[in-house]
Amino acid sequence: MKFQKKIIMVYMIFSIIVTGVFGTVYYLMNTRQYRAHEYDEIRAISDVKMEKMEDMLEGMSSVITYFLSDVNVLEALQDFARLDTDSYTELYYDEAASEIRIKLTTYYLINEYYRVVVFNKKGNVLSNTNYAGTALDEDSSYADYPWKEEVNGKGGNDVILGLHQDTWGERDDVQVLSVAKEIQGMDMGYVEVQQDKATIDAMISDEGEENKYIFLSCSGDVIYTNDPSLDAGDIYAQMAGSDGDITEIRTEENGKLLCQKRRSESQDMILLTLTDTDVNMRAMSEALPVSIIILLGALTLSLSYVYFTSRQLTRPIRQLQKFMETTQLDNMNAEIPEKISNDEIESLYISYRDVLERLRQSMVNEKRMSLLQLQAQFDLLQAQVNPHFIYNVLNVISNRGIMSDDEVICEICGELASMLRYATNTKEKYATVRDEIQYLDQYLHLLKYRYDYRLSYSINIDERLYGKILPKIILQQIVENAVVHGYAQSDDRIEIEVTGAVNEDRWYLKIHDSGCGISGEKQQELSGQIEQVRKKLTKDRSNVELEIGGMGLVNTYARLYLLYDGDLIFEITSHNGTDVVVGAKGEGRNV
Repeated sequence: MKFQKKIIMVYMIFSIIVTGVFGTVYYLMNTRQYRAHEYDEIRAISDVKMEKMEDMLEGMSSVITYFLSDVNVLEALQDFARLDTDSYTELYYDEAASEIRIKLTTYYLINEYYRVVVFNKKGNVLSNTNYAGTALDEDSSYADYPWKEEVNGKGGNDVILGLHQDTWGERDDVQVLSVAKEIQGMDMGYVEVQQDKATIDAMISDEGEENKYIFLSCSGDVIYTNDPSLDAGDIYAQMAGSDGDITEIRTEENGKLLCQKRRSESQDMILLTLTDTDVNMRAMSEALPVSIIILLGALTLSLSYVYFTSRQLTRPIRQLQKFMETTQLDNMNAEIPEKISNDEIESLYISYRDVLERLRQSMVNEKRMSLLQLQAQFDLLQAQVNPHFIYNVLNVISNRGIMSDDEVICEICGELASMLRYATNTKEKYATVRDEIQYLDQYLHLLKYRYDYRLSYSINIDERLYGKILPKIILQQIVENAVVHGYAQSDDRIEIEVTGAVNEDRWYLKIHDSGCGISGEKQQELSGQIEQVRKKLTKDRSNVELEIGGMGLVNTYARLYLLYDGDLIFEITSHNGTDVVVGAKGEGRNV
């Protein structure tokens, strides 16, 4: 893919992401705004409905207060409570009953309420609605009154009786909401003010409104609802576990509904207002088209801008590309025909010119290296011949030892030949710990011929180390250094101990000698040399490999560092002799 297309692709993805983020933020903000608006609207509606219901209930309570505030009515109620008659006609013409009926049949009470009923435990019942549509059932009495327990013993307080079938009327299809009160005195009876459901529906529900309302007592009993299909108990339970006043609830019939809970300040009543308004969908319907327009507009502008700017940005690259494609061996020194307008691309052009110069110099060096390679091949052939000459000489010495019946000379020659074969093998640059231990054992055995009883050694290596990789002749080099330098000024016994172990996070080989040790100055000098070699190895390994000729601990460290780099463990300590520890962190390298 060309650079210009990559620029367009990258900026197009960037534009989509930015626009998508902006659209998401815009959508979320609109959703929040719509939700707040809807919530405020639901709260306002709930306030209005609660106020209407409170006014109606307070009006019904006021009717009872108005009725009982008349002294004549109270005296009549006392006589009415003592009246013992089974005849409706006698009850109709009774003076006390007439006084009560006159109070009940005022225009306001008849016009505003469905029924106002006065009754007592004697079974006497009076109502202000004796018309055909709302006539009293002559058989109705206190004995059949279902709310005895709720009304009795309330200290004369008003009791709200939720929506129920009319107890006193002849019709069975009328539902009413009542406020009842026990008249204080000697069983003076009860007053109940009723309002029919049709009137309450007209008062609560507005035309075209689809909200649903549930009025409940604070104990959870239903007072009124304009939708009997709702499970008021389940909705009330869901709202009881909610922290806020507005919560999304679930119903079996309607799925999700938004419910607002409001408690009355003057009545023992709670209003649950339910609406099926989907705030998220409304917000999406408003925000999504705008977001799409913004997205398309932003993409169009950004792509147009990116296309024209990318042409300008990639022009210097095309210049450089054309120059590079026309570069040949015979025109390496040619210059680009026109000025590059981009500083970064001009720097790239300068770097390319430097590469060409290094390439030309490398070609010159390559010619020189060809001659050196021929010389190196000759030296290699010569190096392969020399070991064969040494082997032949060792065979001659070994044969003379046999003729002289000297088996020691034969063993020395055999072991030396084996060591030379191992050391001069150029096919393998590295060896295993097992091979190094075998080679070291042969070397120590040869030293035994020289030092005899004065030399003692032990080798104790964990078998798990046998497969680890080391540069060749590492251990022999350290042991030789210990013998030569550790006992140079002493005729004491030469004691060499080689051990190896594996820990959880590293493995190591330790060579210990009980010689004179290393002085502090010499140890500091070795540390300086090792640090110097490490820096060179880190910077340019190939050149340092050519520089680290010779033997010794520094050479040993250099070859180990080339193999293990930062995981190398190389420690030199001097206390009751000298300890040299080599190894690596972790698993190291295996065959």
